[in-house]
Amino acid sequence: MNSKFTLNIFHKVLITLLAVTLIPLITLWLVSNKAAQGQLTANVSQNLVLTMDTVADGINAWDSTNVRAMTQLGYLPDMVSMKAERQNPILGVTGTAYEWSYLMFTVAPDGSNVGRNDGGALTPYGDRSYFQQVIKGAPVGRQVVIGKTSGKPALILATPIKDESANLVGVLAMSMYLTDISKIVTDIRVGETGRAILLDASNKVIAHGDSSKVRGALQDFSAYPALKVAGIDKAPVVYTAEDRKVIGFMRKLPQGWTLLVEQDYDEAFRIMKQMEKEAQILIAVSVALVIAIAVFLGKALTRPINELTAIARQLSNGELQVTIEQTERGDEIGALARAIDRLGISIKLAMDRLRKKS
Repeated sequence: MNSKFTLNIFHKVLITLLAVTLIPLITLWLVSNKAAQGQLTANVSQNLVLTMDTVADGINAWDSTNVRAMTQLGYLPDMVSMKAERQNPILGVTGTAYEWSYLMFTVAPDGSNVGRNDGGALTPYGDRSYFQQVIKGAPVGRQVVIGKTSGKPALILATPIKDESANLVGVLAMSMYLTDISKIVTDIRVGETGRAILLDASNKVIAHGDSSKVRGALQDFSAYPALKVAGIDKAPVVYTAEDRKVIGFMRKLPQGWTLLVEQDYDEAFRIMKQMEKEAQILIAVSVALVIAIAVFLGKALTRPINELTAIARQLSNGELQVTIEQTERGDEIGALARAIDRLGISIKLAMDRLRKKS
């Protein structure tokens, strides 16, 4: 026969203590956790934005320096002449001054090579992207390629050469190593896992915090998850990339390049994870402590009640020689003990009267 479960004093004490302890504790934890998470998210986002600003400023300053220098060269009469014998000395001196440059050359509007600073054979450049950009009216032409000698990404920068009437008479181009830009990108660290990634206009890797991503060919990042995340260019967003959860921020640079700064989510929110773990430990300890207190209080309450219950059962069975120890207590249990004691005396007197009558 199945006995129906009923709540005894111990269960009620346990439930009451758990409710009184855990409800305020969990409520406080949820409120404080939400506030802390919001503050931490704001701090992580601000750190990514500031890192983005630092890297972008460095890249833009480097690019602007080269563009201004080439623009000034394009105004020199010797350059406007589009004669190799007048251009080559200037190209040679400038190429030497700009140590990150490995080739400076000029191209006529028909794509033929006019001047060079390396004395190499003239090469037609009419089909090159940077040349076509300038011919079509762009103030600056850019193309990232893998350098034949270095095997690493190199930038070809092109600016127009115009005469006094602002007519395009040629294109000045400079092929340069991207060592400085790569250093700006690779030197940036956000914690232990944060890194910056620089992509060209066609989403090929120019520089990457992970050197293995820059090899003998430009790595295509067109399918990289961050490029498909909505709103990532407005504020840092959490997403999954290469089987890891990250938080990242992306920005388009004036050159048409894409700069991405990202950090592993677990590292960025490590403090929050630690806080959650500590809160869980605190709640677990509180539950254990409440159960221990409930057991102690439950036994302190139920033991005398059980004893009084046994005495009342003895009295009901006619066993009148009983000893009630709780009569000296000043609480409700003491009052109950005294009432049972008086009941026992009353039963004894009644039994004695019945015996005398009989």
